[in-house]
Amino acid sequence: MDETTIRRDGRDLKQQLCDVLAEAFEVRVTVLGHDGRLHADEDALESATSAVEGFDCVITIGSGTISDIGKVATHRQGGIPLVIVQTAASVDGFTDNVSVVLRNGVKRTIPSRWPDIVLADTTTIADAPASMNTAGFGEVLSLYTAPADWELANRFGFDDTFRLTPRDFLLEFAGEPALWAQGLAEGAPGAVLDLTRMLAVRGIGTGIAGTTACLSGVEHVVSHMLDMYAAAHDLPTGLHGAQVGVATQVASAAWDLLRRKLAEGEISLGFPAAADLEREVMDAFVICDSTGGRGAECWSDYRRKLEAWSADPVRVRNLVDSMTADRVAVAAAVPSPASLSAGLRAAGAPSAPGDLVGWVTPEIWRWAVANCHFMRDRFTVVDLLFFLGWWTTADVDSVIEQSMMAASGATA
Repeated sequence: MDETTIRRDGRDLKQQLCDVLAEAFEVRVTVLGHDGRLHADEDALESATSAVEGFDCVITIGSGTISDIGKVATHRQGGIPLVIVQTAASVDGFTDNVSVVLRNGVKRTIPSRWPDIVLADTTTIADAPASMNTAGFGEVLSLYTAPADWELANRFGFDDTFRLTPRDFLLEFAGEPALWAQGLAEGAPGAVLDLTRMLAVRGIGTGIAGTTACLSGVEHVVSHMLDMYAAAHDLPTGLHGAQVGVATQVASAAWDLLRRKLAEGEISLGFPAAADLEREVMDAFVICDSTGGRGAECWSDYRRKLEAWSADPVRVRNLVDSMTADRVAVAAAVPSPASLSAGLRAAGAPSAPGDLVGWVTPEIWRWAVANCHFMRDRFTVVDLLFFLGWWTTADVDSVIEQSMMAASGATA
């Protein structure tokens, strides 16, 4: 567990859990993190791995970060049985078989293991701060944007995991974003139950697909950028789902920009030299690390994407031509930014960068959006815009402006 106090009907849930377990088992408690902060970095992973050695069962109670650490620690110790006690419907990572960790200060997703049991008590979840569950709604919204990035990456040869069945399985749960939102801010039992089930299905769906790419595209990379900035400057990390929710509007606006640009018909493909882009990537992350460590970590991932893009220019040109002909069919299921914003507002969830943690200024938000494609090797619509020359300062400003207008409820 971490240091956070969690209550169920006014009582300390962690103490209740320990008391019940102590009736039948020898219990040892390990508390991770300090000063209310915990990152799934190597120090935390090593501490947890050492703490669980030799035990017959491990129980994690708390956040998605705690569950990610528990999955890695028990996996490293040979697959000790793992029970996850979910205390909020904030993320979908409780039920998947991967963990999000910090590597050299950068968020990375690594294989870990499935939990044996996830105990999601909706009484406890409804008692969580409303911001936790509305963050879960923000996480759900990537269901509307990320599958298009997944299919795009497959079309351009960056991801061979794409399959129609898991994509369609996940999209089956989509519907209208605003309908999911009703009652979440008030902790209505039915709404909390629906959200908890949806997040569980998402996690299982990720495992079935064999990749997080099915539900993690532009919106998640923007959130990871903010997390990187927070870790670099010793700032409180914002709620992942809340950041994802706001960033889904950016992802939707980016797809809209691609459709408009392709319709104009003036296409100029770029195949940048590695040396030029290495400098650009390194410069982009100086704001997080003047020593260049985080930039080097990002470049180590990004250069693989650049190499794959440049390997066969003729094939890439043909693929862009086919996208123009089919009017970007892969984006057919992506709702407008306004539709996503309506859902966020109805849920009482953050819909604009200013609704997130206080240090997310317009300047930091713009940095995260403008440079999100440099962070990792996953190919998204922003990568395509960049390689087509359509991710200029003016283009980035246009996408942010469109998403902000949607967040405010304004119409163009």
